[in-house]
Amino acid sequence: MKYLVSFFVSLISLNVIAETAVCTGSVEKIAYHQPDGFYLKLGGSGIMKVCNPQTKYFRTSSESCKLIASLATTARATGKNLQIYVDNAPSTSCSSITDWFGADIRFVELKE
Repeated sequence: MKYLVSFFVSLISLNVIAETAVCTGSVEKIAYHQPDGFYLKLGGSGIMKVCNPQTKYFRTSSESCKLIASLATTARATGKNLQIYVDNAPSTSCSSITDWFGADIRFVELKE
């Protein structure tokens, strides 16, 4: 019983807190990995998986994924910046998002 209580105390004391990072920058990489999903790299962040056009990924539906891909492609083609909110980032800094991070995206904007 002592070990069980110790185990639960250890679980409670773990601090697993996700932050929201607002990442804005040029689209440096766009990739699609079949069947895994759509990947994106903005200036200052690692390449992150943002969605899957075939199934829901975090809160992003397959239809929303196609819209995100369209916005990212437009940003890349026109040289405009893209802004995304990553709600499960390790910190509020986009530089804390490492390569192959699975991002929970809430907002995407093509910047003027």
